[in-house]
Amino acid sequence: MEALLTGLLASVAGGNRYWLHAPQGTMPPYVVMQRITGIRDYHMRGASGLVESRVQIDCYASTYAGAKSTAKSVNGILSGYRGGAIQAIFIDNERDLPTSDAGEVNQLFRTSLDIMVHHKEI
Repeated sequence: MEALLTGLLASVAGGNRYWLHAPQGTMPPYVVMQRITGIRDYHMRGASGLVESRVQIDCYASTYAGAKSTAKSVNGILSGYRGGAIQAIFIDNERDLPTSDAGEVNQLFRTSLDIMVHHKEI
């Protein structure tokens, strides 16, 4: 599922998309993804082979408008997508968040999306 999402987002943020964290020195805009949950589906005979994964996608940019624009691009590609092992992708939530922890100086802007990916277990 991770490789499929990475491929789908190849055109976003100039191809700068990463899992868990961006490499040090990465220039914005960029996208950071992390799988939050992966709930496996079962029926009376055992596992169905299907999974519902929640993925958080953080869109970073040097301006607020840039972060929103990157999030809009992600939304346009992923919302309602289905193909291959992915049965459906739904946008669950969108929010604006600070980009740093207390005491850290960071001038970036971040828009965060939560997506629900219904997929075959890969």
